[in-house]
Amino acid sequence: MHQRFYLHAAHATILGIALCIAPTRLLWAAEATEVPQPPSKIFELAIANGRVVTANNTIRVKKGDHVELRWSSDRAMSLHLHGYDVEHRVTPQSPAVMSFKAHLAGRFSVSEHVKGYRHGKAVLYVEVHP
Repeated sequence: MHQRFYLHAAHATILGIALCIAPTRLLWAAEATEVPQPPSKIFELAIANGRVVTANNTIRVKKGDHVELRWSSDRAMSLHLHGYDVEHRVTPQSPAVMSFKAHLAGRFSVSEHVKGYRHGKAVLYVEVHP
């Protein structure tokens, strides 16, 4: 009889400890997960005849910015942002959005992928400044 009591008491103690630790572990897990940030820099970009319709073909952002490049095009194409390895297909009926956190400083081209992995001429440059 005493042995059964001690067994139940041990289970109750372990369960109590688990209930105290579990919320803390869940809190740690929530803190470790990065919450998606809204974009701090948004650029609306249109492509016509294979070229970006803008006065300047270079976008400048700061390291740490959350960037969105919102693309529209007069024809179907795949666009690739080098350095960040972001690629999206854009069509006249289906605009595309490239979202990324600017964590690498430098100058990166956005070019069209032509027939597989060949790259066409750069349509835009993204400069990430420290």
